[in-house]
Amino acid sequence: MTQPMEPDVLGGPNTWFLVLSRARVARVQPNVPYVVISITDPDTDPAEIAECPLRMGVLRLQFFDIEMPYGGLRAPGEEDADEIIRFVRRYRSMADLIVCQCEAGISRSAGVAAALSRWLNGHDEEFFRRYLPNRLIYRLILNNLGYPGVILPQRFEME
Repeated sequence: MTQPMEPDVLGGPNTWFLVLSRARVARVQPNVPYVVISITDPDTDPAEIAECPLRMGVLRLQFFDIEMPYGGLRAPGEEDADEIIRFVRRYRSMADLIVCQCEAGISRSAGVAAALSRWLNGHDEEFFRRYLPNRLIYRLILNNLGYPGVILPQRFEME
């Protein structure tokens, strides 16, 4: 498996991850087969995703970057975690890279990437060092994969 040629690629060795903002996902064209998990705020337009012949699929979800229900705002839920897991299972044998995108490319996308890296690669620490992963979607994905009582890493100091 060739490592994608993008400076922010994390994960490996089984599956690589790229955590992007709405603005960056419109420009990035990976050089390996990949899928995109696109998370936007509810009631916003879908993110524009760069056309690329190596893109195998796109999953679009909408929920706010919150870690618990708050005043009617849509938090990530178990159904979102299930959709992510089903999507990744469908493509994991064919895609070398999973692009996770949210509005800012810091929290929701990093939470998804961290959980999937824990599952597929056995590690997630670099996501907690570099980003501020949404802990609710992280926990939901891992719980739905059978990692009960997930203990979150301590927040790492930014280097």
